[in-house]
Amino acid sequence: MIKPELLVPQVNTVGLVAHYKLWAGLTTAGEVFDYALNGNTGTVTGATPAYPGFLFDAVDDEIDCASGSSIDNVFDEGGTLSIWLQSDGRGENNAGVAIGKAEWQFQMITDTTTMRFIREFVTAGGNWDITIAAGIWQHLVICYDSSSLTRDPTIYLNGISITVTETNEPEGAIISDATDNLIIGDSAGSTGSWDGKIGDVMLFATEKTAAEAKSIFEVTRWRYGV
Repeated sequence: MIKPELLVPQVNTVGLVAHYKLWAGLTTAGEVFDYALNGNTGTVTGATPAYPGFLFDAVDDEIDCASGSSIDNVFDEGGTLSIWLQSDGRGENNAGVAIGKAEWQFQMITDTTTMRFIREFVTAGGNWDITIAAGIWQHLVICYDSSSLTRDPTIYLNGISITVTETNEPEGAIISDATDNLIIGDSAGSTGSWDGKIGDVMLFATEKTAAEAKSIFEVTRWRYGV
């Protein structure tokens, strides 16, 4: 029998399609493993392990996770991004990207404390801004359903729902990202390298509830001293 004090709470993995435990470092030379077991291995360029995550230099660092079918169009009909990050600057070209594809991304804008979630549509893309703190580890959860033009993403910071400001309203048909690679720490065109650190990254093909977003934060926060 396992002693109760040895039991460690785990994240609910229902709908999990990709999981990068960047705090674990490289799993093989130049690669990070997809712990969702969907084969979306990340190829590391430049970024270096810096527990509890990877350090990105705002010049040319990135982790390319390719474009397996399990991570294509993850926000269609509702999906969730969970990511631990630390912003140390605006990043390459003042628009460092924490994670994204060519058709969606989560990036810095204007200063070191404003981030924008972007989803591209045929006529006009949707932009939603939030405020974070610079220089410290924070946990962000983005829940979004791109099938509805009127649905704004719900974003949680350290388990708490925060204000999301729509700065551009989406219009037209959704653009598929099925041919785009998932990139951690850079833009799809390798012109937006992140400045700072990125830790645990999870993608779900379901929209997590407020309670589930809070649970992910509570289960993982100890590693980041939050």
